[in-house]
Amino acid sequence: MATHILWQADVADFDAWLNVFKADARSRKAVGIVDLNVWRDPDQPNHAVALFAVADLDKARAFFDSEELAMHLERDGVTHVSLKMLTPA
Repeated sequence: MATHILWQADVADFDAWLNVFKADARSRKAVGIVDLNVWRDPDQPNHAVALFAVADLDKARAFFDSEELAMHLERDGVTHVSLKMLTPA
């Protein structure tokens, strides 16, 4: 069974972030991360939530922990990033 990752962050501009997020789908897919859904918090319009399925948790962790991604997020105004790893019960 797939592991899931719930990702949350504050973004400077949700619409601009969503465009970049969609454009980066290929880099996530290359390490086995599948985009399942993206939400916008109706009470905090610049708070983004995404759900991913991952086949290899170690590769996914390496991707999300990478310095390259951290620099990318900082450049794009993404702050307060939270990751929650979820496995089937």
